[in-house]
Amino acid sequence: HDCHDHDRESHQTPDSLIWCLNSTMSAAERQLSPRTRAALQYLRRLKPLDRYAMESYLATSGKQQVRLKRRNVPIRDEGFEEIVVDRSAGYVVGIQVLTSRGDAGRGIVLVDEDGKPRDDGATVTVPMANVSAASSTSGATRGSAAARGSSSSSSSGSRRNRSGGAPPSEPHLSDINNELLLQYGLMALGALVALKIIFAALNVLSILVLPLLYLYACSNVPSNESFDAKKELKRVMRGAHLPEERQPQGFFEQGLNRLAASVTAELATSLGYEMSVTDYLGAAKLASVKVPVAGAEYYWVGIVGKWRYIGQREIVNGNKND
Repeated sequence: HDCHDHDRESHQTPDSLIWCLNSTMSAAERQLSPRTRAALQYLRRLKPLDRYAMESYLATSGKQQVRLKRRNVPIRDEGFEEIVVDRSAGYVVGIQVLTSRGDAGRGIVLVDEDGKPRDDGATVTVPMANVSAASSTSGATRGSAAARGSSSSSSSGSRRNRSGGAPPSEPHLSDINNELLLQYGLMALGALVALKIIFAALNVLSILVLPLLYLYACSNVPSNESFDAKKELKRVMRGAHLPEERQPQGFFEQGLNRLAASVTAELATSLGYEMSVTDYLGAAKLASVKVPVAGAEYYWVGIVGKWRYIGQREIVNGNKND
């Protein structure tokens, strides 16, 4: 407010107004890049009551990022390499990526030409020739008539460019877009090469590890004699293979469950059952127990020194008669 009131009272030139606005910046804001400071000055002149501010912070990627705030609330959560003013359109743009030569950038429109925040995430390509840079405070001597005349002519020229000037030539924008697309393409190609290297390393690792795993499984395969059909059936009947939350929790419940499983298993196997064990390449075994009374066939896999229950299937009528 003080800068604008002083401008109206003393008829300051735009150059002296920039000096005044720049002098009210915080120490952290003075450390911003000239183009970012120019964007902040532009917003404060355009909307002095909106309390626009810039926040610089170190991102997780290790790069210094800038975030735009309005009334202490970020316009967008993410940060940008720079925040600039596109003089040809009057937009304030958060630059996400710059070309290798630094002559153009692609980013998101944060504030429109009327000073209103944009939340639609519109992306634009900004030639850096159209970007304003902040004036240095040391060179802004308010008593110099030459500086005032130069600033006045440059600002009026900027207004003319915004209102009636021709937009950047299409070939120039096309070259900039092509370079940005080339950068994205090189990044995608680099990611594909990295994935190819990772998969190749995994293939080599699998070639080395699989034989070792096979030898380990062969040396620890359980014997046929270690499979106790009745004991394994009792474990299945009492639900030892079920998740812990589905098993009986109390002491008495567990005891009754074990008793019921033992009785059921003894009754089911009292009239006979069939057991078979199949070996697979010496590394694993499949055990099956057919219980005609229960009308089911149960399966276990023996691997790495232990028998593990894997499921059951219902016996059809033909199998029951057999």
